[in-house]
Amino acid sequence: MTIDELVAFEQIKQLKARYCHHIDYHEWDAYADLFTQDATLDTDTAVSTMGRDPQPQPQVKGRAQIRAFLDQLLSKAFTVHQVHSPIIEMTSPTTAKAIWAMEDVVEMPGFHLHARGHYRETYCKEADGKWRIASLHLTRTRIDMLEGSTTGPESMVI
Repeated sequence: MTIDELVAFEQIKQLKARYCHHIDYHEWDAYADLFTQDATLDTDTAVSTMGRDPQPQPQVKGRAQIRAFLDQLLSKAFTVHQVHSPIIEMTSPTTAKAIWAMEDVVEMPGFHLHARGHYRETYCKEADGKWRIASLHLTRTRIDMLEGSTTGPESMVI
C-alpha cells in the first residue's frame, strides 16, 4: 500500500464520517456536497440477501435530487447513523469503492426503525481535490420495525 492510498483511505473515512454527521443534523446542503453531481442513491426497503431486495426503492439520481429526497424524507425525523469496519479498495488513483457496516435508527411520528446492514459505495476524487460519493447502495441485513412498517410514514418509502 502506498502513502497516496493511505491518504485516500483516510479522506474517504472522513467523507463517510461527515455523511453520518450531516444526515443526523439535517445539514442538507453540506450533505449534498458529499456527492458527485451525477451520483446515484439506491435503498433496499426490505432485508437484503447479497444486495438483492424484492422491494427496492426507486433510484434517486443527481446531487440536487438526493438533497431534495433526503430533506423531504427525514426533515421531521430523529436519526442516528453509525458506520464502521470499512473495506476500501482503490480502483484507480481517483476512484475507489467501499463496503461499510452500518446501523441506523429512524424515528418520526408513527414510524420507528432500527436496522443494520451495509453501505456499498463508489467514490470519485474530483477536480477540486475532494473525494465524493458517486454511488451509494444501502442494503440491510436486519430491520427491527418498532412502529409502523417499511413502507414508512404515509406510505413514504425509506
